[in-house]
Amino acid sequence: MDIVPSLQDAEILVNELESSDLDTRSRAINALSTAGEADIINFLISLLNKNSHRLVKEGVCKTLGKIGSKKAIGVLVKSLDNEHESVRYQATIALGKIGDTNAVPPLLEVLKKKDDPLVRSEAAKALGVIGDPSSLKLLLTMLRKDEDRFIRYHAVTSLGRIGDKKATKDIQKILKESKDDRLKLRAIEALEAIEKANRKQIVAG
Repeated sequence: MDIVPSLQDAEILVNELESSDLDTRSRAINALSTAGEADIINFLISLLNKNSHRLVKEGVCKTLGKIGSKKAIGVLVKSLDNEHESVRYQATIALGKIGDTNAVPPLLEVLKKKDDPLVRSEAAKALGVIGDPSSLKLLLTMLRKDEDRFIRYHAVTSLGRIGDKKATKDIQKILKESKDDRLKLRAIEALEAIEKANRKQIVAG
């Protein structure tokens, strides 16, 4: 089913999100993601507020991220505190895809946590996708001090996406001192992205 023409169809597809078969769940998510009607989006949002199955909540987070409706931000932020890591992870990804700056403060709070490394790593990535300058300070701190290499990878990439020259010195230091080749490659890419962003500003000015 490529199009969701009615709420009834959406309800049927949601049942498929509980399937143990990954392909079945993926097809349901892709079909639900074509929904644009308010009643269907509201229905999906309601599922995150209910005691729905973990797989349903994962799938709904993925779907809302694909749809990109800002109406979902509140419930996705609430899902950042879900008991299941997989739901928190998918909610974080969805907030990045929606790309609204209202998600920045809660994503920063996720990044500040000392546990939940997978979700924190995705929060660092999502902040770069959103690209709000208010993320700069904490991302720089994560780049300098975090012990998780994947968080540092996403932090430096996100700093490049934000494009603020204030990050240049710290990234150059990583490039000079780090023994992690993957981090150094990302640092090079980030410096190039910052240079490109500032070149565009000069031209536009």
